Amino acid sequence: MSRKSISTSAGEPSFFYLMMADGCFRRAASMVHPEIGGTLRTIGRDYLVKATKVTSELGSERSARHRIIKYG
Repeated sequence: MSRKSISTSAGEPSFFYLMMADGCFRRAASMVHPEIGGTLRTIGRDYLVKATKVTSELGSERSARHRIIKYG
């Protein structure tokens, strides 16, 4: 019986932050007051940036581990 790894790959954005961004964008689209909608869009964009940062940090962490293992 083989076990699959459930960790995210280095090129894959954080699912949690993507879902948070999606929620903000959906709420912003249904807002009547433009200022609140704009604030929600800004928060959603921040979540998208965080999703990308998590991806970048995972990639650099894994490559550092690879160098340690490979070059000891």
